[in-house]
Amino acid sequence: MIIVTGAVRFGNGEIERLRSALVGNIEASRKDAGCEAYSYSVDLTEPNLLRIAEIWRDEESMDAHNKKLPELMAALGDAKMDGISVTAYEARYLKNVIGE
Repeated sequence: MIIVTGAVRFGNGEIERLRSALVGNIEASRKDAGCEAYSYSVDLTEPNLLRIAEIWRDEESMDAHNKKLPELMAALGDAKMDGISVTAYEARYLKNVIGE
């Protein structure tokens, strides 16, 4: 299992302006083979910070998905971004922490 986490710091109002492109990317990505979870969220204390969370079955699935990144970046082409960081980790199940 591959877990991807990241953050993008956008300029004021950019997340809302780009909402349809971001939603479109989420919807398309969730249909990719090997995608187990894919989401973006806005940080509650920093409204211009977009958090990224992905889970992929394996590295091959993640790599196939990442070949489509130029499409997303083209949609975000004129966006004001002050920083971006996305990292992938190989993971294994450890234990249930809360809930079922």
